[in-house]
Amino acid sequence: MAMPKTCAVCGQPTEKEPGFYYGTGYVSYALGVAISVSTFIAWFVLIGMSVHDNRFFYWMITNAVLLVVTQPWMMRISRSIWISWFVKYEPNWEKTPLNKRELERIIPEQQMS
Repeated sequence: MAMPKTCAVCGQPTEKEPGFYYGTGYVSYALGVAISVSTFIAWFVLIGMSVHDNRFFYWMITNAVLLVVTQPWMMRISRSIWISWFVKYEPNWEKTPLNKRELERIIPEQQMS
């Protein structure tokens, strides 16, 4: 579950400031809703829903298990999506070093260990 301090490829710091990843909860929630809606539609089309049996509850149990199992991957994807909104992509990252502007908000004493 630990996040590396820098990108292994380009060296971009992943912890931009204390509490930077608190917003990933919103991204993770949106991914969870998307997965739930997708599984509901797939279940409805493939298996169907009825008020005369417990198929809806079987879907709820299946969906809950799926969300719990995929939680570690959703967390990492959420963090990747979140940092992509705040760090501008540099197409020539191999030739362009990180400049001081990209590191200005990093305070080593406040970084998580």
